Amino acid sequence: MDRRVVSLCLSLSLMLFFAGCAGKNVSSSSGDQSGQAKTEAIQPDAIKTVPMERSFDRPSGNVPTDVSPSTSAGSLAGTASGGNALGDAFFDFDRFQIRKDAMPVLDANAEWLRANGSKTVLIEGHCDERGTLAYNLVLGEKRARAAKKYLQDLGVPVSQLQITSYGETRPFCKQQNEDCYQQNRRAHFVTK
Repeated sequence: MDRRVVSLCLSLSLMLFFAGCAGKNVSSSSGDQSGQAKTEAIQPDAIKTVPMERSFDRPSGNVPTDVSPSTSAGSLAGTASGGNALGDAFFDFDRFQIRKDAMPVLDANAEWLRANGSKTVLIEGHCDERGTLAYNLVLGEKRARAAKKYLQDLGVPVSQLQITSYGETRPFCKQQNEDCYQQNRRAHFVTK
């Protein structure tokens, strides 16, 4: 009788253990065995600090490399590399809504685009380095889309607007402080 009780208790324990594990979501970076693609859920708590050893490659000729940490995002709003007439719109941390201080810049961009109907613009969505690569690519795309929608609402034809996201891969500033992070959270406009 003792063996039956022990065996029964052991069986019940194992059943409860496996039943508890069945409710957990387990993911693997090597892929799913069933062949279904997994997508990363975009959650604010996924934002994390990126290790110091992570390095970035700056695209050639895109932006100057001598940005001082005292340069504010507001002072950069009217500037762009290569004599670009369009200014950048900056965003709050982990947000893609157009800020009030970005509206005059986007208004001026819309006016320029309407006056130069033959020009097209690529709106690049950028993020600071906090967050995963996948999260920041999605956030950068949402920033570019928000800027595009704002311009469309001001009468800029959709045929003049293209978007892309670089996430955190093309930082304007590489220092790890809030002033630098603010400069990297932007929609950057490149005329074609």
